[in-house]
Amino acid sequence: MYKAVVIDLDGTLLNDKKKTGKKDFQTLRELGKKKIVRIIATGRSLFSFNEVIYNDFPIDYLIFDAGGGIINFKTKEIIKANFLPAEDVKYIANKLCELKIDFQVRDVIPDSHRYFYRRFSDYNPDFDRLNMLYKNYSTELNDFNMLCDASRFIAISPTDEIVKIITEEFTEYSIIRASSPIDNKSVWMEIYPKNVNKGSSLKFLCNELKISMSETLGLGNDYNDIEFLNIIGKSFIVSNAPEILKEKYTISVSNNENPLTEIINNNLNS
Repeated sequence: MYKAVVIDLDGTLLNDKKKTGKKDFQTLRELGKKKIVRIIATGRSLFSFNEVIYNDFPIDYLIFDAGGGIINFKTKEIIKANFLPAEDVKYIANKLCELKIDFQVRDVIPDSHRYFYRRFSDYNPDFDRLNMLYKNYSTELNDFNMLCDASRFIAISPTDEIVKIITEEFTEYSIIRASSPIDNKSVWMEIYPKNVNKGSSLKFLCNELKISMSETLGLGNDYNDIEFLNIIGKSFIVSNAPEILKEKYTISVSNNENPLTEIINNNLNS
């Protein structure tokens, strides 16, 4: 019945220790033996993904940067890479500066772990922590002439006040909300080229693979999974997902209890 399985990474396939459960790892192997396409859809950059997942992990395709790019995980060929042109990048950066919102502007794929940043707020520990983690790849933005094409913007705030601001100010772009993978509390509002998200990239990939969306099964846990959860054949979320997602999707076990194995056993192996 299902030809592809789509799984979010942080807070879903990865447990709280940033590891894949032993049962879920074996389930991924079994899916491969059954010729079911295994797809991870993550908000992480390629660089960040490779920090937690090793090179021969048992998946077939990776949707990364929340839909900004797609890679054949076995051949390492980048199938699709979206970007914001320099003119748009400068416009967005200027507007975010006017709004005095802390932001990063990420380099084009595959180097989207490198970024320029501007900081305005008195308190934003998540932003500072991220800059410390990526201190070798980040540069303070002092001159707009430094800007060129980019993969995305990430605006970060300890509160959700920026959700409405970013959504209303940048209507001509794709706006994706995510919970911070750093402190799991701060709000990340990401700005992409129009129509870029996990769902649109999944639809593109499945079309290339001649797989109908009705033949897909998926598991997510956060706001940036909504676009793909809305279009797949059968969608699930883990029990640690935000309450607003629990109102709409079927709830599985927590990310610490091998949630992939549970939904596969109940839907493919029954």
